[in-house]
Amino acid sequence: MREFNKLFIVALPRCATVSMSQAVGMLGIPTAHLGKIYGEPGSGHSHPARLERMLQQIEAGDYQLDVLGQCRGLADYPACCLSVIQRLNQQYPGSLFINVGRQHSIQRWLQSVESQFVGLELLNAGREALPEEKRFVEVMRRFRVMTFGAENFDARVYAKAYDQYQQAIQDHFAGSDNLLNISDASELATSGMPRLCQFLKITGSSEICNVAFPYSNEHSSKPRAAFLSALRQGKIISQTGIG
Repeated sequence: MREFNKLFIVALPRCATVSMSQAVGMLGIPTAHLGKIYGEPGSGHSHPARLERMLQQIEAGDYQLDVLGQCRGLADYPACCLSVIQRLNQQYPGSLFINVGRQHSIQRWLQSVESQFVGLELLNAGREALPEEKRFVEVMRRFRVMTFGAENFDARVYAKAYDQYQQAIQDHFAGSDNLLNISDASELATSGMPRLCQFLKITGSSEICNVAFPYSNEHSSKPRAAFLSALRQGKIISQTGIG
């Protein structure tokens, strides 16, 4: 495997960040997705307390993140905030970066983001939401502002932010071999693991490079169910044509 400092999965939310963090974990690089470190006991795809700590450190200008003393990489927030990426690149020289886009269907990405983000807000507004769940949603809102410029989903704003982000990533890493850019998440099923292995320079007859790319979307089921339920009841109107 090539030598590197840390690994940052800088794909935007709803761009296979959970699956990619699992894939690099399978290759021996424990990575934290929203604070939850690959291989760590417990269910879920996030660790709210760690995520909140990362936000506190970033807002204080401290990029020597505590969580990176426990693992080798980050996925999703805060690694998908452009200003944070630039600072992490300075703080951890010699690091690697992976971006996954949704270039084949921006509309489908917007629909995925809408159902997830709005669904989380609906769950958070429910009486059954625990205090720690409410804090988690508040942290996510603040990271959304850093990423998209708006905490609440707005299809036009988010679509523009997506295009600007992809261009900024290409500009920032122009001429560098430290970025693996996969234009669309649909490519992962057929070429995800081989491309990862090539990028990480995992050579030889390693069987891990030939396994199926992991697919994980269970964490979306509750927010999507809450979104669709509210849609059927006429409590909300979809901005992206979800019916």
